[in-house]
Amino acid sequence: MSALLRITSVMLVVTHGCNLRCKYCFVRKEPERMTLETAKEAARMLMENARVSGAAPEINFFGGEPMLEYDTVIRPIVEWLHDELKERFRFSITTNGTLLTDERIGFMRRHGFGLLLSMDGNKPVQDYSRPYAGGGGSFETLRPIVPKVLAAWPGTTFRMTALPETCGHTFESVLWAAAQGFRSFFVTPDVFREWDGRAREVLARELETYADYYVDCKAHGVRPILFSGFEQAFEDLKQIRSAERQGTYRALPKCTSRGKCGLGASRFASVHPNGDVYACQEMTSNEGPESPFYIGSIYAGVDDARRLALMEAFDARPVRGEDCAGCKYDRICDGGCVANNYMLTGSLGVMPEVYCWWRRELLSQAERIEKGVEKCRTRK
Repeated sequence: MSALLRITSVMLVVTHGCNLRCKYCFVRKEPERMTLETAKEAARMLMENARVSGAAPEINFFGGEPMLEYDTVIRPIVEWLHDELKERFRFSITTNGTLLTDERIGFMRRHGFGLLLSMDGNKPVQDYSRPYAGGGGSFETLRPIVPKVLAAWPGTTFRMTALPETCGHTFESVLWAAAQGFRSFFVTPDVFREWDGRAREVLARELETYADYYVDCKAHGVRPILFSGFEQAFEDLKQIRSAERQGTYRALPKCTSRGKCGLGASRFASVHPNGDVYACQEMTSNEGPESPFYIGSIYAGVDDARRLALMEAFDARPVRGEDCAGCKYDRICDGGCVANNYMLTGSLGVMPEVYCWWRRELLSQAERIEKGVEKCRTRK
């Protein structure tokens, strides 16, 4: 048990409600909201664990759309912890941005918040993928908010989810994000959708277009907007080559439960609006205490036996994907997102086929970028 870290950082799911109806959202919109007293009890658990472990306690406000509970939970819990108790909490928020105001941005900046903005692209993409609950697109709401977000958080990542219907706008959206001042973006395909051959061809062309853009930027001494998937693929190429030279097979820490998020070993967890604790935020609205991701509650305490059982379930079987034997990732495969695996395949270590395809496409284009950049260097 001593190998398990005390939980000192949580995704505080303050509501499952949301003002948008994103086409790919994994959260069930049941009317569950966290009370301020529940939030305080979660904070007390973090403070106690932090005092023992020496780690700084952290809260990421999550939803649904957490800004729906700004006045009822977020502002009062932050003021209680920072202003009244003088505790050294770190705060962050994952938000769709539509409910941000000057006053709210100012408050979060004064209290040192980090921010992740979930926004899917330019106007056609955003309005299709992230409409309001009552209908209508959300792009025009965000147009004046985005510059304020970037002024307050210059390093904010532009986070996108690609859908088969809109993936042909991916590179347009990247250029739009760069024009606004974003320095990096993150894209992932919706693994719960059916991606037919045509949709995959379209998305693969978008990746190829970005790769060409990246090489061209490097050739002209221009800093490209960074695509985190490619940055990870560059690192993966190094790890794959190292594993091939050393003859190792899935020997990296990330290939076991102790190196994975959402599997109970680390200091990270998620708190349901009712105070239940889960190893991953994606599961707080999808299953109850019968879930393998359920690891206790802020009232009864975290159950280390359940944490260990979840870890052992992942480690008991080798991670499997599409055509592992013919995949360059086989030597370093970490299994991707365990929550997505579980919800789609019923197993922690069986990956959605489209995820395997996506990782291979990124790796292939990363190799192409390496060759293109090297050509530019030799010409000079």
